[in-house]
Amino acid sequence: MQKVTDEQEEPELIRQLGLFDTTMIIMGIVIGSGIFLTTGMMAKVIPSAPLILLAWLVGGLHALTGALTYAELGASMPKAGGQYVYLREAYGPFVGFLYGWVSFLVYLTGILA
Repeated sequence: MQKVTDEQEEPELIRQLGLFDTTMIIMGIVIGSGIFLTTGMMAKVIPSAPLILLAWLVGGLHALTGALTYAELGASMPKAGGQYVYLREAYGPFVGFLYGWVSFLVYLTGILA
């Protein structure tokens, strides 16, 4: 018979996210649940399933071009600040300043509302 002790080994989970894990998280954030709602609305307007799939493919390619653009901007300007930095470098500090305040006053407060 085994002796029961107070000190039992706790299993340790590795706190690590790999490339596949983070890619799936981002895909889940980007796609979200809207794909299930939008497809029904598209089916009312578009008469055939292949055309619906083609519309999703065109939209996905459009989103990919935007993602690749941000990837290129991030690689060429590796600074903290994201869109603020990109706008400041492209159009000057005043536009960056305006973006920062508009983002704070309109966008972020709209999310909270």
